[in-house]
Amino acid sequence: MAVPMPSADPAEFQLVIPSETKYLNLVTGLAKRAALVAGLDDAAAAKVSIAVDEAVTNVILHAYNGEPAHQVELELRFTDQALEVHIFHMGQGLREDQVVLPDPKEYVMHPRKGGLGLLLMTRFMDEVRFGETSGRNECCLIKKIS
Repeated sequence: MAVPMPSADPAEFQLVIPSETKYLNLVTGLAKRAALVAGLDDAAAAKVSIAVDEAVTNVILHAYNGEPAHQVELELRFTDQALEVHIFHMGQGLREDQVVLPDPKEYVMHPRKGGLGLLLMTRFMDEVRFGETSGRNECCLIKKIS
């Protein structure tokens, strides 16, 4: 059975999860499936899944300091041009002017655990934005459909 393609009007849906890493498989599976429904190939869908995993992990571990009593809201929007994944939270926010991407060459010379999430997000997605929307912190990941 063929999956219908989104119309010119954006289709969207939401998922709200507790701020616990045990729900990451649910989030990454959803992100990959959404990318496939949007029309991306399997390799691009896998990259979307990784970027979303990194973004949600950062919210859970850094914005909420690993505290499980919070929520992370994902909103997926489908258009003819792109898949947008908006991640909302009420934890410590990150703003555009605070984003510092690690130098991959330096990282290889001095490996450490963690620190590549933002780099992966920016490499795998066409746009990555941070800000505040309606009093909530937001990370917006956009993958264009070619």
